[in-house]
Order: sequence, then C-alpha cells, then structure tokens
Amino acid sequence: MFGNQSRRNFLKLAASGSAMFTPDLFTGPAHAQDVPTLTVAWGADIDSFDPAQFKSDGAYIVQANIYDTVLGWGAEPVTGSPNLSISKPGVFIGGIGESWKFENDDKTLVVKIRQGLKFPSGRPVNAQAVKYLFDRGLQSPGYMRLIFPTMIGVTQADQFEVRDDSTFAINLPAPSAMLLDVLALSNNALLDPDEIKLHATADDPWAAQWLKRNTAGLGPYKPVSNNPGVEVILEATPGYWGPAPYFRRIVIKYASNEADRILLLKRKAIDMVVGPNSMSPKNLKNLEGAPGLTVVSLPDTNCNFLCMNLKKKPFDNVKVRQAINYAMPIHAIIPNVLYGYGEQMKSPIAAQTPGYDGSLSPYKYDVGKAKSLMAEAGHGSGPIPVKLAVRVGYAPHEQAAIWIQRELEKIGFQVSIEKETDATFRQLSSSGGHELSIESWQSWINDPVYHLYWNFHSKATATNKGAYANQVLDKIIDDNMREADPGKRMAGVKEAQKILLDDAAWGLLWYDNWARVTRSELAGVAKYWDSFERFNKMKLA
Repeated sequence: MFGNQSRRNFLKLAASGSAMFTPDLFTGPAHAQDVPTLTVAWGADIDSFDPAQFKSDGAYIVQANIYDTVLGWGAEPVTGSPNLSISKPGVFIGGIGESWKFENDDKTLVVKIRQGLKFPSGRPVNAQAVKYLFDRGLQSPGYMRLIFPTMIGVTQADQFEVRDDSTFAINLPAPSAMLLDVLALSNNALLDPDEIKLHATADDPWAAQWLKRNTAGLGPYKPVSNNPGVEVILEATPGYWGPAPYFRRIVIKYASNEADRILLLKRKAIDMVVGPNSMSPKNLKNLEGAPGLTVVSLPDTNCNFLCMNLKKKPFDNVKVRQAINYAMPIHAIIPNVLYGYGEQMKSPIAAQTPGYDGSLSPYKYDVGKAKSLMAEAGHGSGPIPVKLAVRVGYAPHEQAAIWIQRELEKIGFQVSIEKETDATFRQLSSSGGHELSIESWQSWINDPVYHLYWNFHSKATATNKGAYANQVLDKIIDDNMREADPGKRMAGVKEAQKILLDDAAWGLLWYDNWARVTRSELAGVAKYWDSFERFNKMKLA
C-alpha cells in the first residue's frame, strides 16, 4: 500500500502523467499546479530531521536540501556531459561561511559569516549560532561527536571560538586535511539555537526527539508535508540568500518497489529516481536509450566487499583470507551482475580517493592459487561450513553471493546464503554476528585516512565490521590523521594499503558507479562526495 491508497490506484494516477514539469512561476496557493515542480521517487523514508542522528538515506537526501552548512563541496562539469557535474577533491564553495582563511600555521580556521542572514523564525544567523551548531555536534549523541575528536582533534567546546558576530574560528591541536570537508557535511548542518532550546527538556537537552519530525534550519527548501510511506513535499524558502532554485517545489513519491519506479519513469509521472541503490544495474542497462530518459553514470567511492570476521575461524588465518581473494569471481560479477555499472576493487580504499594505488594488489582470479593457500592453512580434508549474509532487496549483493558461493565451494567451503532484512543485517553486522557478509561502505569525507580509520582501526569497533586489528596500521593511521606534509601523508596511505592487501583484510569485490535515471530535459544533476542529490542545482536544459 502507498499510505491509504492502493498501489494500483497510485499507478493509475501515474498513468495520467499529472506529475510533470510545470514551467510557469508561482502565482497561486501553496499547492497550485503552476509552480515549477520536480517530481521524484525513492524507496526510502525519513527517520529523523536531526542532522546529527538520522540513519535513513531518505533523511539524508531531505536534509541536504533543507539545511545549509558552513561550507559546501563544489562540483565541476563532466567532460562531454554539460548537464552533469561531479565533486573534485579539495574543491569547496561558500555556504553560511562566505569566506575562510587559515592562521596559526594552519591550526586555526577563521570563517566569515554572511551578513544579513536570518532563520525562518526571523532570528539572525551569526557566529553565535554557528558555535551552537558545533557545540551541539560535539556534545549531543550522533555522528559529529565521533568525527570532531577523532578526525580534527576537537575535544572541548572552547576550541570553537566566537570572535565577533560575523567571525567564527576553530582552534585545532594540529593542521587537519579533513577540516574543510567536515564543515561541508550535512550532518553538521546549521540549526536555530533558540528554536532548539524552546523544545529541549531535561532528558533531551538538544531536542533530538522534537527534531525527529520538525525542522529548525535554513536552506534552499523547507518541508511543507511529510506523509511517511506516501510522499514528502519541499517548497523553496522565501527570500533565501542564495540563487532562487528553478524548481519551486519538490515532490518526493514513495515507491518501495523498483518495478513501480521504472513504470513511473516510463509514464513520465516522475522526473527522476533518487537515492543510492534505487535502481539495479540490470534495469539501468535496460533503460539505456529509452525514449525521453537519460541514464547518467559516474565512478563512485562506494566500496562493496566480502567481510570476513577475523574473530571467527577459519578467517583468523591470513592464508585463508588470501585464498578467498584469489577465488573472488569479479571477472564474472562485473558483466553479469553489475552490467558494467561498477569497477573492480584493487585496493581497500576507493579509486576516486586521493592516495589510491591500484597497482599494489596481487589478487586476480586463480582457483589453483586459492586451493594451494587453503592447503597451506591446513584446510583440505573436508568442506568448511560457513554462512554468507546479504541484505534482502539489494539485487547486486544477492546475485553476487551466488557467484561467490560457487567459487568458495571449489576451494573447500560449504556456503549457505542467509538473506536478512536491513535491520537484522545492520544489527548483526555491528555486533560481530556474521561469519561472512557482503558489505557496502562509502566515506562521506573523501579522505583516505578517514576511510582507513573507520574501516580498519582497532578503536573503530562499531564500523570495523571484520574486527581487523593491527598495531602497525593503527600507528600509521594515527600518525597521518593530522599530518601536515601531503607527501608524507600519501606515503603513509600507500604503506597502509600494502599492509591491508598483504593481510587480506577484505575480500575485494567492486566499486559502485553512481547512476541515476532522469527525464532527458533535466540538467544540473551533480554527484557530491556523499552521493545525495541537491535539487536547488537542477533545472530544465
């Protein structure tokens, strides 16, 4: 069901083509049909409007469009595709912060706040409001409480400094290559301090419960309707400080079934499907060349890998892990599962990440080599039973599991594929309950040390899904977290890749392509490091 209307009725409405581009300017009431409207579909939903604590992809997409950040990631046109842009490492644009500079041997960042900005409440946007944002991130439960101390070395609120109403500074113990990226994260979005305080309680001093269903920020759009399981409607923020968006209204339709999303596209009832994993590679391939539709595809930083739990036998044996890497049938998975919408993983960091070196991996498909390593590990007398967990509904992982199952059985495993709901998979993955699983990871900050820390540092217990622990690697990560010399930092990243490849910490599979299907007339589509859409950049070509 789609809320209180049946799937059949929903698709019948879609057949009328009523959700189309409407180029006239807004002249009528809030839901008049003469508002330039972009209608999209997703298979997600919003769990919270709190940028520090959300978990769903749907929440991130909305928050990236309703909340401003201090800085933003820039995007440059893709060669040969003038309607498509992509972020580049080290390219930033102003947001709430109009300009910025480094002082104190690059240990202090000074940001000038745009003058004259106001929250929807009418209260001023100033350096005090920005400090509240950072104080909240450091002290409230959520993502930034982990990122601030670990990535940039901020452990105390007094490291965030208000110099005057329009000047905000961050004082670090050492320079940070990640600092500007941290300021661009939507998880670190600007909130109205006084509005938050109105809804705070003794048990919830940061108003996280209130923010689950309410907003208190400034951005190019504001939510005007949130009907879970049906649709979300955003409208352009009146008097917004930035360029007025072409699309004054965004209608986001919930369509949990991929077949429904395809039908809506073909009937021109929607203009785009948004969100990661929203279209399977097979269907992307089938939609190439479809009348009135465009499939856009760019290399992405999303890593898909076979996670081996090093706390469970036989995966505590490095030779077993190496054998598994030689048995990975990636040569078959890319054409038969990904249909070309992916690239072979040759390093535990993404090919689009600074410091990536694809020449270091010794692994290529070689069953003979894999069998030899299994014998050296003392396994060869009988099959080793093992469970391989995958999420239900993500077709590439379900299909890849079958290919992996066949190859692992050739080298001495007896593999049973366990299909789990997303909630069950996440719980077992975080608690170390899997033996083998197919995992995805994308680093919101495209920095190699950020990526290495969360996936492989022994202290990152919640995100280091394989329970990998290596004191030498920990030291390389720690030493390079805030290394100021780029050459030394990249040398450390190279050494880290060598260690992880030698230890076969992951079963290397593939890097996803970032792919979307849109109406052919749609321009301004851009891929940012977090891979979520910014609707205010889009327009008709």
